Amino acid sequence: MKKKLIAAAVMAALTVSTASVLAAAPTFSGDANIEYRNQDGSGDYLTNRIRLNVDSQIDDNFYIHGRVRMDNDLRNGSVGNQTTFDQAYIGAKAGQFDAKVGKQSLAIGKGLLMDDDKFTGAQVGIALDGAKLNGFYGKDAADAKTHFADLSNALGNVNVGAAFLKEADSKYYALNADTKLTDNVVLNVEYAKNDTLSKDGYLAEVAVGEAAKKGDFKYAVSYRDIDAGALPNFTTDGWYKDSKGFRVKGIYKVSDAATLTAYQDLGEKQNGDDHKRTNVEFAVNF
Repeated sequence: MKKKLIAAAVMAALTVSTASVLAAAPTFSGDANIEYRNQDGSGDYLTNRIRLNVDSQIDDNFYIHGRVRMDNDLRNGSVGNQTTFDQAYIGAKAGQFDAKVGKQSLAIGKGLLMDDDKFTGAQVGIALDGAKLNGFYGKDAADAKTHFADLSNALGNVNVGAAFLKEADSKYYALNADTKLTDNVVLNVEYAKNDTLSKDGYLAEVAVGEAAKKGDFKYAVSYRDIDAGALPNFTTDGWYKDSKGFRVKGIYKVSDAATLTAYQDLGEKQNGDDHKRTNVEFAVNF
C-alpha cells in the first residue's frame, strides 16, 4: 500500500511539474514578405524581410516578448542586409491595465504621427468604460526623448481619437475618426499638426470589403494633403510627408496566411514636383 501511495504521489508531482513547464513554454510566430517598389527620385527596389517573435507567459500577470528582424536586398546580396533585435520587453497585464517596459514598436491613432519600431522605454495602457488611454515615455532610435498620450473612444457609430506627441523639441497633435458608411464600407480620417512649426496635414480614406480569409478582397482610395514638416519621422509612411494626392490600394487574401497587396500612389510634392510610387508586396504569417 505504501508503495502505491508513494507511486501515486510521484506521478502527481510529475503531472503538476509537467503542466507547469508546458504552461510556461514559449510560443513562436512570425511573418515574411517580398516587396517591389518603384518611386520617383530613387528608382526601384526588390527586398524581403523575415521577422520571428518569441512570447512567453510567465504567470497570470507577467509576460515577455522578443522579435528578431532580418532584412535583405534581393538584387544586391552585399548591400542593405542586416539582422536586428528590434523588440524586447517585459509586460504586466491585470484586467484592463497593460504595461510594457523595454524595446518596442509604437502606434498612435491611424498612424500619421506614429507607427514605427525601435523605441525604448515604458508604455502603459488602460481601458475605462469603453475609452482607451495609452501613454509612453522613453527614447526613439536616435536617442531623442519621446513621449505621447493617446486617447480613443466610441461615440455611437463613430470611433474617435486624439493624441499628443513630444519628440526632442517638437510638439505634435492629431485627431482621428472612423465609421462604417455601410456594412462593408469604412471611412477613415486623420488630421495631424506640428505645433512647433505650425505645419499640418490630413489623410482621408474610403475602404471597401475585407481581407480576413482566403479569397477576400479589399480595396481603398485615399487622399492626403500634408505640409513639409507637419509629420515626425515615425509616420506610418514617410512617402506621405511634404505631399498631396491620391493612393489606390488593393489587398487580396491568397490564403488564410498569405496576402498580396498592391498600391499606386498618384501624388506630387507641395512645390508641384511628381511624387509617384508603385508598390507590390506578398506577405505570409506563420
